[in-house]
Amino acid sequence: MDTRPLAVQLGEFVAGLRFDDLPPAVVDKAKACVNHALTVGLVGHDMARSRAARRVVLQHETLGTRRVGSGQGATVWVDGARVTRPGAAFANGVAVAVNNQCDSYHMLTHPGVLIVPAGLATAEGEAKSGRELLTALVAGYEVQCRCARDFIPSTPAHGFRASPVYGILGAAATTAKLLGLGAPETVNAIALAASFAGSLIEGQRTGARDADFAEAQAARSGMWAASLAAERFTGAATALEGDGGFYHAFTGSHRGDLTYSFTGPLRARLDDVVADLGHRWEVLDVKFKIYPTPGFNQPVVWLASEMVKRHRVNSDEIEHVRLEMNYLETLYPSPRFPRLAAPDGSGFGRTAYMLAYTLVAGDYPVLEENVEDPRDAGATTDAERARRVTSLQQRVEVLGVVGRECFAPRLTLTMRDGRRVAGEYHGRELMWDFARDARELRRFVPGLPVTPERYDQLVTAITRLDTASSVDEVVRSTLP
Repeated sequence: MDTRPLAVQLGEFVAGLRFDDLPPAVVDKAKACVNHALTVGLVGHDMARSRAARRVVLQHETLGTRRVGSGQGATVWVDGARVTRPGAAFANGVAVAVNNQCDSYHMLTHPGVLIVPAGLATAEGEAKSGRELLTALVAGYEVQCRCARDFIPSTPAHGFRASPVYGILGAAATTAKLLGLGAPETVNAIALAASFAGSLIEGQRTGARDADFAEAQAARSGMWAASLAAERFTGAATALEGDGGFYHAFTGSHRGDLTYSFTGPLRARLDDVVADLGHRWEVLDVKFKIYPTPGFNQPVVWLASEMVKRHRVNSDEIEHVRLEMNYLETLYPSPRFPRLAAPDGSGFGRTAYMLAYTLVAGDYPVLEENVEDPRDAGATTDAERARRVTSLQQRVEVLGVVGRECFAPRLTLTMRDGRRVAGEYHGRELMWDFARDARELRRFVPGLPVTPERYDQLVTAITRLDTASSVDEVVRSTLP
């Protein structure tokens, strides 16, 4: 058994990883992650919090001449401004995060919000090839997802948001790889990122929207960690598992004791973080979201929509709806710090509302603003449809089930004539490859700030990343 510190083993893996080491399915998934982040980032570009992020970056970190390519700085998508690389990652990351349509790993982390903007900004500024970008992205996803996998639910139990806490590690690894750092420097990048980590869940618990900026700010800090490591600034090799390290701070134990677990015992093996590096690829377990709602609602909408079509369900004939989900999906952001129910009984994410709307309409629109708060207007201004949704929502029962996998809802519809219609997911249904995700992302085309032809150029450029000498065509294709 390798007894070296986790950061050392992860840093050596990142520094030594080569494009030729990546299986075809992993390369395909990396391209899908880029395509997904860029597409939802384009959609989120004009939302209020995205505009605010851009204004702050442009006020403080503008570099002058607008251009795409290597050299100082990087490009803000759509806008085209040239800003610092961390500034570009921040502005672009907020746009990816703002409407809850990013990717998702084990529900509570969203690697693409940090790793893709940080990776593209660094690759553009450093004039790296598409292969180098894809390799660095996979390295970052592996570091983030492996460090997060078993520990995710325990982190919000201690008052921290899991996604930026673990995401900073991935952003640092990706940046270090693109800067060409050796193993010792990459170890320090990860160790420094572990020391720089942090983000509170109090905003989500109380209804504030600070979480829309948290991953993007963590991406900045991860990039700084790698840049400082490049200057020979060191972190603690035991920063992750040390007595006073990352896991103790963010999970309450540096020995693998857990506060909560999605499924299974309240115990994790720290050795599993680095087990089978380069053979088992966690990036393949990343799921994609397209609906403007938290991740735990995504499979609920998909399953309900499929059942309406398959069974020709008329929502007016439904007497009762029973939805079973993983118990942690119903106690967001944490059982220890749950968000108080709204006056209408809705909790965070409005699961009952999203389900009722989908059963009434047959689907949920992707080009709507996130409606996680009951005070939000929702997806329809049609009075009759709103009445039907409200009526059906009152007949929805949501049950949290211990031991049920995440993203694996079971839905039972009891009809007024006594019939029962049931369906369920098993948790892997939204782990799409590039082709499937690209097909679903076409639903966003009417709402993009670029023409359909320009968007086609973007998708084509992403599919050709493994043969591209730079990432410039990808970046350029985000500009109107």
